[in-house]
Amino acid sequence: MINKQKDTMTTLKEIKTKEDSPSLEQAQKFVGGLVECVHLDTGTLIVDEEGKMKDKPINEVASKMYADKYGNADIVVGDAIYIPNGIQSDWHR
Repeated sequence: MINKQKDTMTTLKEIKTKEDSPSLEQAQKFVGGLVECVHLDTGTLIVDEEGKMKDKPINEVASKMYADKYGNADIVVGDAIYIPNGIQSDWHR
């Protein structure tokens, strides 16, 4: 029997300056797949659109941010990027 231990560490990268705002390619590389934007009151989360299908671990910090806006109906999984509203970025609406 093979026992595979799944990595349960996730990262939430906060963008601090306009210059650090990722390109599409950079965002895809960081989250590990296709990107999806989740717009919050305080900024934008960039997440892996297929993260749940890939069985990625829960990102507790990003899930809390999501719950603050939308309630506990869903979770965020895998690595995510957070861009606060105060940072100029094409990722905001």
